[in-house]
Amino acid sequence: MREERTPAIVLRSRAHGESDKIVTFLTRDWGKVTGIAKGAKRSRHRFVNVLEAFTQVQLRFRPGRADDLAFIFGCDLIRSFRSPSRDLQRFALASYVVELIDVMVASRESGQETYTLLLHGLTVLEEQAELSPLFLPAFELLLLTYVGYEPHLTGCQQCRLSLSGEETPLVFSPSLGGLLCPRCRERGGATLLLSAEALHLLRRPKAGGLEAFLGIPASPRVCRETRALVTGLLSRHLPRPLKSRTFLEQAGFLSGAHVDASGGE
Repeated sequence: MREERTPAIVLRSRAHGESDKIVTFLTRDWGKVTGIAKGAKRSRHRFVNVLEAFTQVQLRFRPGRADDLAFIFGCDLIRSFRSPSRDLQRFALASYVVELIDVMVASRESGQETYTLLLHGLTVLEEQAELSPLFLPAFELLLLTYVGYEPHLTGCQQCRLSLSGEETPLVFSPSLGGLLCPRCRERGGATLLLSAEALHLLRRPKAGGLEAFLGIPASPRVCRETRALVTGLLSRHLPRPLKSRTFLEQAGFLSGAHVDASGGE
C-alpha cells in the first residue's frame, strides 16, 4: 500500500466501532483528509496522544478514492497546543477556528496557505500573552480570501465605478460581497458603513498572513467595523451555524477586548 506523508493538524475525531477512530485532518499538502485509524482506541504506540484536536502531527496515510476514507497508518507528534486546554476563552477560540476551517474547507481543495493560517492561529493562542482584538476578524478575513470569498474593496459592485476610499460614506454590502458607491448604496440590501481607516486595513496585502495583521494598531472603531464586515460575509457563506461560535457569543468572548494569558479582560 502506497504511504503518503505530510504535516497535518487534527480538526476532529470520533469513535468508530469498538476500537477504531474516524479522524479529520487539515494537511499542508493534501488539503482536508478524513481517514480511519484502525485500533486507535486501544493503541499504545501508533496513536497515543496524537489524535486530539489542536495537535500537529506528521501524518502517514494512504489516500482513499474520491470521497472514500483514507487509511491512517500512523501519526508522529510534532506539537501539542496545550494553552487552550488550560484557559476557557482560548479553548473556545481554538475550537471556533478549527470548526470554521472544517466547515469552510471542502475536502482536498485547500492549499498550503490555509494550513499555515491555522497553524499560526493556534500558535498565537498558545504563545501570546495578550491577544489582539483583531485576532478573530483577521483569521476569518484571511480564510475567506483563501477559499475564494475575498471582499471586493476597489469598486462599486453595482455600477463598477472605481472607488478610491475617500468617498463619503463608504458602504459595504455583505450580500454583494463588496463596496457600493453613494449613488448605489440603496441597492445592496442590508449594508454596513466603513471608515476610511477600516477600508485601509481591509485592503492591506494578504501576503503577510495572520502575523502581519496582528501587528497593526487598530482603534476600537476599526476593530468593530472589521468584525461587522467579516461576520456579515461569513453569514452568507457558512452552510450551517457553528456551535463554537454560539458559545463564544453566549460567553461574551466576542467583545473585542484584549485578552491576557489568564483569560481576563
